[in-house]
Amino acid sequence: MNCFVAMSFNTSLFILIVAFSSLALCQKDEKKSGPPGHFLFGPSYLANLTKEEKQEYYGIFQNQKLTIKQQEEQRLAFAKKHGFEQAIKDDIKLKEENHEVVRKERPELIKNLLTVHNELMKIFDNKDQTLTQQEAAVSALREKYPNAPATLYYISRLITGQDRRAKPHHKHH
Repeated sequence: MNCFVAMSFNTSLFILIVAFSSLALCQKDEKKSGPPGHFLFGPSYLANLTKEEKQEYYGIFQNQKLTIKQQEEQRLAFAKKHGFEQAIKDDIKLKEENHEVVRKERPELIKNLLTVHNELMKIFDNKDQTLTQQEAAVSALREKYPNAPATLYYISRLITGQDRRAKPHHKHH
Protein backbone atom coordinates (compact mmCIF):
# COMPACT_ATOMS: atom_id res chain seq x y z
CA MET A 1 0.00 0.00 0.00
CA ASN A 2 2.79 2.47 0.90
CA CYS A 3 4.52 1.71 -2.39
CA PHE A 4 1.27 2.48 -4.22
CA VAL A 5 0.85 5.77 -2.35
CA ALA A 6 4.46 6.75 -3.09
CA MET A 7 4.08 5.82 -6.74
CA SER A 8 0.81 7.71 -6.94
CA PHE A 9 2.37 10.79 -5.35
CA ASN A 10 5.44 10.56 -7.60
CA THR A 11 3.24 10.13 -10.66
CA SER A 12 1.10 13.09 -9.63
CA LEU A 13 4.22 15.17 -8.97
CA PHE A 14 5.62 14.24 -12.37
CA ILE A 15 2.37 15.18 -14.11
CA LEU A 16 2.31 18.48 -12.23
CA ILE A 17 5.90 19.23 -13.19
CA VAL A 18 5.21 18.37 -16.82
CA ALA A 19 2.12 20.59 -16.92
CA PHE A 20 3.80 23.50 -15.16
CA SER A 21 6.94 23.27 -17.28
CA SER A 22 4.88 23.22 -20.46
CA LEU A 23 2.97 26.31 -19.42
CA ALA A 24 6.02 28.16 -18.20
CA LEU A 25 8.07 27.50 -21.31
CA CYS A 26 5.27 28.04 -23.82
CA GLN A 27 3.88 31.34 -22.60
CA LYS A 28 4.20 34.36 -24.84
CA ASP A 29 4.81 37.90 -23.66
CA GLU A 30 1.71 39.40 -25.28
CA LYS A 31 -1.48 39.62 -23.27
CA LYS A 32 -4.18 37.13 -24.16
CA SER A 33 -7.83 37.89 -24.48
CA GLY A 34 -10.37 36.63 -22.03
CA PRO A 35 -13.40 34.59 -22.97
CA PRO A 36 -15.49 35.64 -25.98
CA GLY A 37 -17.25 38.89 -25.26
CA HIS A 38 -14.32 40.18 -23.18
CA PHE A 39 -11.93 41.71 -25.69
CA LEU A 40 -9.90 44.27 -23.77
CA PHE A 41 -6.64 42.53 -24.65
CA GLY A 42 -5.62 40.06 -27.25
CA PRO A 43 -3.19 39.42 -30.04
CA SER A 44 -2.58 42.55 -32.08
CA TYR A 45 -3.79 40.85 -35.25
CA LEU A 46 -7.32 40.82 -33.80
CA ALA A 47 -7.36 44.55 -33.06
CA ASN A 48 -9.21 45.56 -36.24
CA LEU A 49 -11.90 42.89 -36.01
CA THR A 50 -15.45 43.60 -34.91
CA LYS A 51 -16.76 42.04 -31.71
CA GLU A 52 -18.71 39.53 -33.80
CA GLU A 53 -15.62 38.60 -35.82
CA LYS A 54 -13.65 38.11 -32.63
CA GLN A 55 -16.42 35.90 -31.26
CA GLU A 56 -16.30 33.87 -34.47
CA TYR A 57 -12.51 33.54 -34.16
CA TYR A 58 -12.65 32.45 -30.51
CA GLY A 59 -15.52 30.11 -31.37
CA ILE A 60 -13.00 28.01 -33.26
CA PHE A 61 -11.29 27.24 -29.93
CA GLN A 62 -14.59 26.50 -28.19
CA ASN A 63 -15.59 23.82 -30.67
CA GLN A 64 -14.63 20.71 -28.70
CA LYS A 65 -15.33 18.45 -31.69
CA LEU A 66 -12.44 19.88 -33.72
CA THR A 67 -9.02 18.28 -33.60
CA ILE A 68 -6.05 20.56 -32.99
CA LYS A 69 -5.15 20.24 -36.68
CA GLN A 70 -8.70 21.22 -37.66
CA GLN A 71 -8.55 24.23 -35.33
CA GLU A 72 -5.28 25.34 -36.93
CA GLU A 73 -6.80 24.94 -40.41
CA GLN A 74 -9.89 26.97 -39.42
CA ARG A 75 -7.74 29.65 -37.77
CA LEU A 76 -5.67 29.92 -40.95
CA ALA A 77 -8.77 30.11 -43.15
CA PHE A 78 -10.30 32.79 -40.91
CA ALA A 79 -7.04 34.73 -40.86
CA LYS A 80 -6.64 34.53 -44.62
CA LYS A 81 -10.18 35.90 -45.03
CA HIS A 82 -9.34 38.80 -42.65
CA GLY A 83 -5.80 39.54 -43.82
CA PHE A 84 -3.61 38.21 -41.01
CA GLU A 85 -2.72 34.71 -42.22
CA GLN A 86 1.02 35.26 -41.69
CA ALA A 87 0.45 36.20 -38.04
CA ILE A 88 -1.35 32.89 -37.45
CA LYS A 89 1.39 30.98 -39.30
CA ASP A 90 3.96 32.74 -37.08
CA ASP A 91 1.91 31.90 -33.97
CA ILE A 92 1.67 28.22 -34.94
CA LYS A 93 5.39 28.14 -35.73
CA LEU A 94 6.26 29.74 -32.38
CA LYS A 95 4.13 27.18 -30.52
CA GLU A 96 5.84 24.35 -32.40
CA GLU A 97 9.28 25.81 -31.62
CA ASN A 98 8.34 26.20 -27.94
CA HIS A 99 7.11 22.61 -27.88
CA GLU A 100 10.52 21.48 -29.16
CA VAL A 101 12.32 23.59 -26.53
CA VAL A 102 10.18 21.96 -23.83
CA ARG A 103 10.82 18.50 -25.29
CA LYS A 104 14.56 19.18 -25.21
CA GLU A 105 14.95 21.04 -21.90
CA ARG A 106 12.29 19.57 -19.60
CA PRO A 107 14.00 16.19 -19.04
CA GLU A 108 17.13 17.93 -17.74
CA LEU A 109 15.05 20.14 -15.44
CA ILE A 110 13.17 17.12 -14.08
CA LYS A 111 16.42 15.20 -13.65
CA ASN A 112 17.84 18.01 -11.50
CA LEU A 113 14.80 18.61 -9.28
CA LEU A 114 15.65 16.08 -6.57
CA THR A 115 19.26 17.28 -6.36
CA VAL A 116 18.15 20.90 -6.08
CA HIS A 117 15.44 19.98 -3.57
CA ASN A 118 18.03 18.28 -1.34
CA GLU A 119 20.40 21.25 -1.63
CA LEU A 120 17.63 23.72 -0.80
CA MET A 121 16.63 21.66 2.24
CA LYS A 122 20.24 21.75 3.47
CA ILE A 123 20.35 25.51 2.95
CA PHE A 124 17.08 26.18 4.76
CA ASP A 125 17.80 23.68 7.54
CA ASN A 126 21.15 25.34 8.33
CA LYS A 127 20.49 27.68 11.27
CA ASP A 128 24.20 28.50 11.64
CA GLN A 129 24.14 31.05 8.83
CA THR A 130 22.90 34.57 8.38
CA LEU A 131 20.00 35.40 6.08
CA THR A 132 22.52 37.03 3.74
CA GLN A 133 24.50 33.78 3.59
CA GLN A 134 21.30 31.83 3.05
CA GLU A 135 20.26 34.13 0.20
CA ALA A 136 23.72 33.82 -1.36
CA ALA A 137 23.53 30.02 -1.21
CA VAL A 138 20.10 30.01 -2.85
CA SER A 139 21.31 32.49 -5.45
CA ALA A 140 24.27 30.24 -6.27
CA LEU A 141 21.88 27.32 -6.68
CA ARG A 142 19.75 29.42 -9.04
CA GLU A 143 22.85 30.19 -11.07
CA LYS A 144 23.71 26.51 -11.40
CA TYR A 145 20.10 25.32 -11.98
CA PRO A 146 18.15 28.32 -13.32
CA ASN A 147 14.63 26.82 -13.53
CA ALA A 148 14.67 24.19 -10.78
CA PRO A 149 14.34 26.46 -7.71
CA ALA A 150 11.34 28.30 -9.19
CA THR A 151 9.71 24.99 -10.12
CA LEU A 152 10.27 23.64 -6.62
CA TYR A 153 8.92 26.86 -5.12
CA TYR A 154 5.76 26.45 -7.19
CA ILE A 155 5.41 22.82 -6.08
CA SER A 156 5.86 23.90 -2.45
CA ARG A 157 3.03 26.42 -2.83
CA LEU A 158 0.78 23.65 -4.20
CA ILE A 159 1.70 21.28 -1.38
CA THR A 160 1.13 23.84 1.37
CA GLY A 161 -2.08 25.13 -0.20
CA GLN A 162 -0.85 28.71 -0.33
CA ASP A 163 -1.98 31.01 -3.12
CA ARG A 164 -0.58 29.51 -6.32
CA ARG A 165 -0.47 32.88 -8.04
CA ALA A 166 1.67 34.49 -5.35
CA LYS A 167 5.17 35.42 -6.35
CA PRO A 168 8.23 34.59 -4.24
CA HIS A 169 9.38 37.42 -2.06
CA HIS A 170 12.72 38.68 -3.36
CA LYS A 171 14.86 41.18 -1.55
CA HIS A 172 15.47 44.15 -3.84
CA HIS A 173 18.81 45.91 -3.57
